[in-house]
Amino acid sequence: MDFETPQPTTVSQLPPREPEVRFRNRGPRPIPIATLVIVALCVIVFVLQTLAGGSKNTDVLLDFGASYRPYFEQGQYWRAVMPLFLHIGLWHLAVNMFTLLMIGPILERMYGYGRYAVIYLGAGIAGALLSMFHGHVVAAGASGAIFGVAGAILVGGWAHRDALPHELARIFRRGLFTLILLIFIVIQLAAGHLVSNIDNWGHLGGLLGGALFAFLIPPTRRVELVNPPAVSEPVGHSTTWEAVSHSFQFIVLVPIAVVAISMAAAGRHFEVASQISRLLAAGQRLEVAHQPGQAFDRYQRAQQLDSHDERPALALGQLELRQHDASRAITEFQQALRIDPESPIARYGLAAAYQASGNTAAAEKAFEALAAEEPGAPDVQEAAADLLSEQKLYAQAIQRYQAVLRLSPNAPVAHNNLAWLYATAEDPKFRDPAAALDHARKAVALSNWRVPNYIDTLAESLYVNRQYAQAVKVETRALALDPNNREFQEHLARYRSATAGS
Repeated sequence: MDFETPQPTTVSQLPPREPEVRFRNRGPRPIPIATLVIVALCVIVFVLQTLAGGSKNTDVLLDFGASYRPYFEQGQYWRAVMPLFLHIGLWHLAVNMFTLLMIGPILERMYGYGRYAVIYLGAGIAGALLSMFHGHVVAAGASGAIFGVAGAILVGGWAHRDALPHELARIFRRGLFTLILLIFIVIQLAAGHLVSNIDNWGHLGGLLGGALFAFLIPPTRRVELVNPPAVSEPVGHSTTWEAVSHSFQFIVLVPIAVVAISMAAAGRHFEVASQISRLLAAGQRLEVAHQPGQAFDRYQRAQQLDSHDERPALALGQLELRQHDASRAITEFQQALRIDPESPIARYGLAAAYQASGNTAAAEKAFEALAAEEPGAPDVQEAAADLLSEQKLYAQAIQRYQAVLRLSPNAPVAHNNLAWLYATAEDPKFRDPAAALDHARKAVALSNWRVPNYIDTLAESLYVNRQYAQAVKVETRALALDPNNREFQEHLARYRSATAGS
């Protein structure tokens, strides 16, 4: 019997069959373009803040576009966008950028860089708006938008799971990632509730905004491409993979345009605000040099540059108070309050001006309203205390200095100025030589004996405690740092005279 030798079977002779569906990653994951651009912008803006005077400087933050309700209501709507790129201190920047780099790429992979940018910006704006309309502080930071990213991941993973990449959908099905993200959100919100300088309204607004945008906006459509088995591959082996479009996503033009317009507006504002700051600083120097007329001219020029900046009106009001023109001071402080109804300095200044004008009823009513409120930022309280001390409103000034030291126990300026008040108050019932010496020593120690004015205050405190020889020695150190200071020279002569007569 003849046997035919069987011919080897080839792929082409097999009956056709449906390829198996398997997911395989082909090449590296796409680069999170939008996330990296956001991080780069935040770092660049932070460097500019530092060069402009410091990221923790309130004036710098406001000049760069930090959220602040009175200014927003005047038409500076770009203040709902710029806080996303501003940070208060290096640690604030580092924590936010680290968190964004951890979770941002997940949302960007789910939605594509265009829709991701829309969600990020929308969440950040929602956070800024809620912060402004429920808070009364200057606020900045990307944390509201980052909370929005977390909320969008949760909602997107729940509402649009079928549209997610295979491995991300699998992660959400397991539930562990969702649980971790929920725990992160709860911990951060709890921390924001417990820590006074964290803006939880911004966090909550960003979280809700991100969740809403993620629910309304579907992820980028993905198409599964099937790779038919090649001859070289084993029989029955085939692959599919996800086709991720690398074409330009036109929706990204919306957030780009909004951010570009906002940054341009902030740049123009910063230029004018910087000119105003220089004029105000020049005016303050002229006041110290006992040239009030020229100081008044600088303040008026600053006022003409921007009618929506209350700082020149505040400076003019304080100058008028020092020149004992209470009626004009009232006018200037009222103008400042029209621009910024929440300005504590304007409100304290107006109360002091009422007192100086003899309208004690209005002054008492204003002081009572201020005393009933929570203390503001230490620098604001400090400025208010200085103004009250200058007007010899010692009770209110002491109250404000003590509020500053409760908020910031190691504030050398507050210790120094309170010591000077206790040592030199014209009303004897407010003098406290022992307390003056205690606060003066703290101010000098905190400044490492490098600030001549603090050393002078310590010498005065020693003098009122009848420690005349010590006062001479300390005042000599102040003059060594500032040898041409006439006031220090006069103090030293007085202390020497007391030493000789003792």
